[in-house]
Amino acid sequence: MTNSPNPASSLKGSSEHWRHRLRHVLPYVSNHRFDFVVGFLLLALTNASAAAIPYLLKLTTNAMTSALGPGGVAPLTLGLILLALVNAMVRIHARTHIFGIGRRVEFELRQRYHAHLLELDAPFFDGEKTGDLVARGNNDITSIRMFVGPGFLQVSNTIMVYAITLPVMLGLDIQLTLLVLSPFPIVLGGARILTKRLYRLSRKVADSFGELSSFVQESITGMAVIRTHAREEDWCQQFSQAAHHLYDANMNHARLQSMFAPMTMLSGGIGAVLLLTFGGQEVAQGRLTVGDFVAFSGYLAILIWPTVGLGWILTVMQRGLAALERVGQILDAQPFLVEVPQPGPAHAPHNRWRGAISIKNLDFAFKNGPPILNAIHMDITPGSFVGLVGQVGSGKSTLLHGLARLYPLPEGRVQMDDKDLAGVPEESLRANLAMAPQESFLFATTLRENLDPKDRKLDDTTLWSALRMVALDREVAEFPHGLDSVLGERGITLSGGQRQRVALARLLLADPVVLLLDDVFSNCDAQTEEIILRNLKTLAGQRTIVMVCHRVAALHHADCIYLLDRGRIIASGNHSQLMSISPLYQNLHRMMARKEALHSIAAVAVERLPDGPQERSL
Repeated sequence: MTNSPNPASSLKGSSEHWRHRLRHVLPYVSNHRFDFVVGFLLLALTNASAAAIPYLLKLTTNAMTSALGPGGVAPLTLGLILLALVNAMVRIHARTHIFGIGRRVEFELRQRYHAHLLELDAPFFDGEKTGDLVARGNNDITSIRMFVGPGFLQVSNTIMVYAITLPVMLGLDIQLTLLVLSPFPIVLGGARILTKRLYRLSRKVADSFGELSSFVQESITGMAVIRTHAREEDWCQQFSQAAHHLYDANMNHARLQSMFAPMTMLSGGIGAVLLLTFGGQEVAQGRLTVGDFVAFSGYLAILIWPTVGLGWILTVMQRGLAALERVGQILDAQPFLVEVPQPGPAHAPHNRWRGAISIKNLDFAFKNGPPILNAIHMDITPGSFVGLVGQVGSGKSTLLHGLARLYPLPEGRVQMDDKDLAGVPEESLRANLAMAPQESFLFATTLRENLDPKDRKLDDTTLWSALRMVALDREVAEFPHGLDSVLGERGITLSGGQRQRVALARLLLADPVVLLLDDVFSNCDAQTEEIILRNLKTLAGQRTIVMVCHRVAALHHADCIYLLDRGRIIASGNHSQLMSISPLYQNLHRMMARKEALHSIAAVAVERLPDGPQERSL
């Protein structure tokens, strides 16, 4: 025997379902609840004044057919004009007020979206496409604004129109009202059936737009690679496919939406025919006055227009719900890295570290992937210069990213100054530890602002000192505007080596205790690299430096070098010790020496060209 569903629990479940779907927008709606109340009252006044117009038309018509004469009609006509003006002004104010709420909610939600993205860490972005994140933050939040502003207005307006108009029509003639409105339930039933499909199509449109945005973003970012490999035609075909997917999704959505207008217009037309047929008979038989018939026609017209707009309302609502789901997926995402409380005194946010690093039996893998680091043991004393070398894919960069806490590492395996890295407060970590990644990122602003992104108002002497440390001062001095030269998007106006050195100078200006350098000299020549490494060595005892470097010979400055192979440390020591005990280290040294010899030969050949080497400059 099956239990019948409990209506109360069903209603409660439905309420919780809607509360869950709207959870990310309800706080902003609540913040503007007073504005919504004002907007609701303005809508009520708008619809009340609109409903009074047919009633005045009724009185005017009856006055015209009675013995009152022109003197009785004139005041009613003036009243109609004034009421129409009041209705127009209140309607305009109600719309702008409610639309303004939607704009403010859009602004606040977009701010929260951006702030939340800044809280998420590297593992999240590894699984997301940049273009799709941009589409959610722009297009989808715009759909949410339409949902909160125009959507709320139209839904509230429709409810009020029926709530105000129906009782008046029933008061005029109950039977005629039921007869004239008999086609309307069919429209509402059809809308209910089509709503679920409209939601799925709205979600597909949003997803397709996100995919196209991602493709465009990748195309622009990788334009040089596309042209280098002569892939323009293939890329255009792929773009055409993505654009056609969006086109097909929009067309399917439009076809479904277009079904609403004919249904609602047909229901309104049938209602008008029924009113003329049966209402006309009642007028002819004297059961209904001409004024009542005119008023009835006016009220039917008032009901028809919100019903005709039902398709647009449902489209806005379903697109808004689909957008809320897409934006909610990002807002629900939580950082993979969680600070783990630990016993004893924690790192104070502004305390200076000593720079000691201890790693004990560290294993690491990305999600469910194969192990990347296995049984890593390292003890780095404060002020040391440590190198990490190994073949491509040996786990060097992953280890460095883990030390920077860009990826979650197991608790208790990595300690900074005898404190578990997982429990170090974020503020203290970023104040004392900084990393320069292999792929340098510069902002599309001036060199000065790139060197000082926190806007600490560093003086020119400090900035030039950092540029000298990275052997970039002479080149910057030749820029037309020096420190105030605009670098362009991602520093496109600089060479690869210049971008890496600007990023390294920015790191030094942050004044961290622990510097993590991930192959930051890959685009620099050996001479420049040697100068920078010599300068960095002057920081010995003041900074702990852990550096990944493919040029093995460059690490002869290092106090200790760890050799990694397939995620394991297979040897450690200084440069001389590893050259004497490790065949793999010797092989890496020989391979790099051959590459540098080839580069030297190529450089000499370029120097002998008639025009000499061509340098990129601002």
